[in-house]
Amino acid sequence: MDDLIERNLQLAIQCCLDIANRIVSMEETRKPSDYGDSLIALDEVGVIQREFARRLAPLAGFRNILVHEYIEIDRREVHRTSARYKTSENVRSILANGCKSVPRANYS
Repeated sequence: MDDLIERNLQLAIQCCLDIANRIVSMEETRKPSDYGDSLIALDEVGVIQREFARRLAPLAGFRNILVHEYIEIDRREVHRTSARYKTSENVRSILANGCKSVPRANYS
């Protein structure tokens, strides 16, 4: 079960990072220095609020730990992190509070 949680968390974080990189690459802005910085850059292009971006940015490092296994993975930390995003209500709340209501370009 722990492996399933780790894999799903890794995939969810990777999707966020891929979307962030896509949006930032389509804007006329600086190139992010790393994955975490791509989430910070979403604030700079007006997609999410600064505080929300700062809360998300550390997930990039957590994703690296999951993918590359730099250190032994603390299962308690995996469970704590996944619990923050456990329900669709939590996700909706995070998005509603974190995203700016600014009309954006079509990123498809």
